[in-house]
Amino acid sequence: MASRRSNPRKSDRVRTRTGSANAEHIRSRNVSKALTEVLREDTRLPRISTREAKDLEGEKFVARVKSSSPTGSEGRDRPPKKAKTNGLDHQLGVSGEAAIAKPFHWQFSHSKDCPITEDPDSVAHLVRHFKPVGCPLPSLRNMTEREAYVKMDVAHAKAASLEARLRVVSNERKSTLEQVSFLEVKVESSTNKFSDDLHRTTYDAKKPLADSCLDVLVSLKEKWEKTDCEARPREVMANIDLLKEIMNNNLLASDELLRLRTKEVELGSEDGGFGFLRWEARSASDFRGSTRGFLC
Repeated sequence: MASRRSNPRKSDRVRTRTGSANAEHIRSRNVSKALTEVLREDTRLPRISTREAKDLEGEKFVARVKSSSPTGSEGRDRPPKKAKTNGLDHQLGVSGEAAIAKPFHWQFSHSKDCPITEDPDSVAHLVRHFKPVGCPLPSLRNMTEREAYVKMDVAHAKAASLEARLRVVSNERKSTLEQVSFLEVKVESSTNKFSDDLHRTTYDAKKPLADSCLDVLVSLKEKWEKTDCEARPREVMANIDLLKEIMNNNLLASDELLRLRTKEVELGSEDGGFGFLRWEARSASDFRGSTRGFLC
């Protein structure tokens, strides 16, 4: 039995050396050279019988179970993954047949007793369930989580409808803001136009009144100038007559003063009329200046 197991153990040592060499090649990204070395070693390995192969697989299974424990012999955690070859890397057959090489591939194992792709808590298990875009989904009847899928579909439909509604509301708000801005500009322009029209209408209404008042004042001024021109000669003539009377009658200054005061009282009303004409002339000049400021 020991002689029969010597060859498998020797083969394991050869595989270990080859695996380390291949690991070095793979670290250096020379995959083709690593595959060539594996195929070359597979052709050089001695042929083993079916029974020896079963014994070898049993030993490897026991070793795998021991290595799959959470802690090693020294109580330290081992790495969760390790790369190794999948069992025998060559075709096992009846004694005397030539060994046929198989393609090299990796197999990963971890601390649990199931493959890493079957572990529901692993990322590899999650990656296996990824579906590409546009892939056909199974019918709703055959789904294991039918209720969860229905709830998810309803939630997605509600979210899509709410998103569409939000988009519509956003567009309506944007259009409403644009309309409000347009109406504000229109109201401002209408207000400016109304103010201009009101100012123009007020000016047009006040201009005829100012012109008529100005015509009245001009006519009053002309009458006053005419009356003033007529009154001055009469005043001069009256003064001349008074001087002649004083010279001819040899009157005293005191008597003449008394007579003039009496005449002043008699002519008080006439003097008041002249004063009124002077006041009208002053009012006409003042009103002309005020109408200029009023029309501006």
